[in-house]
Amino acid sequence: MLRRKDRSNSDEDADFDTVDTTLLIHLFGKKGNEDLSYDDFYRFMDNLQTEVLELEFTEFSRGMPTISEVDFARILLRYTLVHSSDYEAYIERVHERIPDEKGISFAQFKAFCQFLNNLDDFSIAMRMFTFANRPISQEEFHRAVAICTGHSLDANLVNAVFQIFDEDGDGQLSYKEFIAIMRDRLHRGFKSHLVKTEGWEAFKSCVKTEMKN
Repeated sequence: MLRRKDRSNSDEDADFDTVDTTLLIHLFGKKGNEDLSYDDFYRFMDNLQTEVLELEFTEFSRGMPTISEVDFARILLRYTLVHSSDYEAYIERVHERIPDEKGISFAQFKAFCQFLNNLDDFSIAMRMFTFANRPISQEEFHRAVAICTGHSLDANLVNAVFQIFDEDGDGQLSYKEFIAIMRDRLHRGFKSHLVKTEGWEAFKSCVKTEMKN
């Protein structure tokens, strides 16, 4: 259980005045003395992440139920440090290899982003499957994802991932490159969305303080 700790009046506490009327009330009640269970906090964070992902998905779907595989590639690469020339090569690769687009739904996109939350576990699973960091097949990718998340990703989505990162078109994925780029997106993407709102710094400071307390 998480419990909000009483704070004395100080300059540091003044930074949370606006948050007290929103986030802290939501989590700990109007008087700030209610307990927050792990399940409730997990649900809150899951809902928050879902809303952020919906914003990103809607930006590319333009009201449609799916995004194209090319737009999926753009989303994966948009917050990374991939060089502009390499970025264009990734996008052109998907254009050429997936001429008949099937589309990717929000549920599929969310499932992939939830998989990214287990990226370190996936990296360990891949080391169990491979030797000498050799490239992996789609079947091995599916198995590793199932092991580290307990769920399977849609076959069409996995195929799109492979078309993005399979440089020579041999059906194999350099998972070290994939993990490096996805870690970049994971660490930068979520903050890049929330930083557009005035509440990001307050939210970040609040969560850090509450976890410390």
